[in-house]
Amino acid sequence: SEMCLRARGKPQGFICIAPAMLPKIFDFPLRLTIGTDIDTAEIVEDMGGEHVPCPVDDIVVDEDNKIITTPAYMLAQNIAEAAAGIEKLVDRVLVLTE
Repeated sequence: SEMCLRARGKPQGFICIAPAMLPKIFDFPLRLTIGTDIDTAEIVEDMGGEHVPCPVDDIVVDEDNKIITTPAYMLAQNIAEAAAGIEKLVDRVLVLTE
């Protein structure tokens, strides 16, 4: 489970709309992104998450909890745009694994 991974200090990456579930999955505050959608960001904040606006080609890293998020198709107009942020996310997960 996610809690087991966190307890073991394992980094986790969440893409597209998946980060919106994190405040319900974890019982602690964390920084995350779903991009720039104001309505979804407000819901994330209402559930206890700290939403950070983020462009499609970037990531948000919650260093304390080793959680990395990227908006992907919440903003992407094509696969190349989504890939830019997803590749950064995977790279950061690998760095935090070391």
